[in-house]
Amino acid sequence: MELEKQIRLAGRVDSVIQKGMQEGKITGACVGIYQNQEEYLCKAYGLADREQETPMRTDTLFRIFSMTKPVTAVATMQLWESGKLELSDPVSWYIPAFREKLVDVHGELVPAKREICIQDLLNMTSGIPYPDCWSESQKKMGAFYGEIDRRNATDHPVDTQEFARRVGEEVPLLFQPGEKWSYGASADILGAVLEKAADMPLDELYRKQIFQPLGMTDTDFYVPAEKRSRLAQLYQYHWGEDFCGLVIEPDPHLGMTDYRKKPAFFSGGAGLISTMQDYARFANLLAGKGLHRESGVRLIGENTWRYLTTPQLSDAQKTGIDWEQLKGYTYGNLLRVLEDPLVCMTNVPAGEFGWDGWTGPYFCVSPQDGTVLLYLIQVCGGSTSDIVRKLRAITFGCL
Repeated sequence: MELEKQIRLAGRVDSVIQKGMQEGKITGACVGIYQNQEEYLCKAYGLADREQETPMRTDTLFRIFSMTKPVTAVATMQLWESGKLELSDPVSWYIPAFREKLVDVHGELVPAKREICIQDLLNMTSGIPYPDCWSESQKKMGAFYGEIDRRNATDHPVDTQEFARRVGEEVPLLFQPGEKWSYGASADILGAVLEKAADMPLDELYRKQIFQPLGMTDTDFYVPAEKRSRLAQLYQYHWGEDFCGLVIEPDPHLGMTDYRKKPAFFSGGAGLISTMQDYARFANLLAGKGLHRESGVRLIGENTWRYLTTPQLSDAQKTGIDWEQLKGYTYGNLLRVLEDPLVCMTNVPAGEFGWDGWTGPYFCVSPQDGTVLLYLIQVCGGSTSDIVRKLRAITFGCL
């Protein structure tokens, strides 16, 4: 019966991915499906680089962008368990520039009513923005990211600590801390906090606390020379009168480099490169409530895991979640958490959690039955496509 289930699952996934490639939505993909840390499917499809005709492989390297955030959340839980920080700690204890923040209220700067704490960073309720053009706060953040990009090409790049200090000094908050939910650079500030709390660079912390224990040998903030042939090409879907289809999207974005050298800025929100095989280990750790059975490694206790995956937002904060793909979801600890499957018309059980990335990768975990779905592509915005919705329906229909 298990073999029959695997065959049915693989056939349906193959059909969806092949159709996506035929329609020109993706050049290739990696799909992994697991239940109770048992592999049901781990398969590569199509091309990692269309121009070079490089086949996709299960060890192809992907820019996972915001799928870095759950790694940052787990590292935070580890430091919390070890007594090196508390979630109620003000950010200013670690980054003094956050001590007296100003808030942009309809163009007027007013003092923050309270300090941002670590839990605000984990919940995206800090008021720290990403670059955009709708407010002075977002514009200032955009100008700073522009400076980061320019300095990446010099001998004096912005590092993790300067990033946090300058945001604290120069970028007003979008709203009063804790007032709303808004997706922004909170996880990048959290990365700088973790460096201070652990007294080591973020890449070293992740390597020591997460990557090495789990055997994630290909996950890092850059790609060394001997691995560059495995880095997938990044694409963007272009809509135009004369042409519609995938075009190359050049690096960098959000302060990243082209991944060819070790960066100065370790982005806790978007900086990591990983593979299907590596990230499946991390996702299965989350499915195992902090325990990765194959390696026998426990990274966080079950009570800590329970806190990590518990929704955090108040009803007032949830009103800020207006993304179409997050209908029926709440948020907490850098993870989406499914509250109402009927609202988003899904067969995925309530309590499912995970995240995705602007460059296309997506994962979800259902703690109810230990199911993991991992879908890796390199198409900007591709994590919100119909392919993802179909893969979810197939996975939770077959298993």
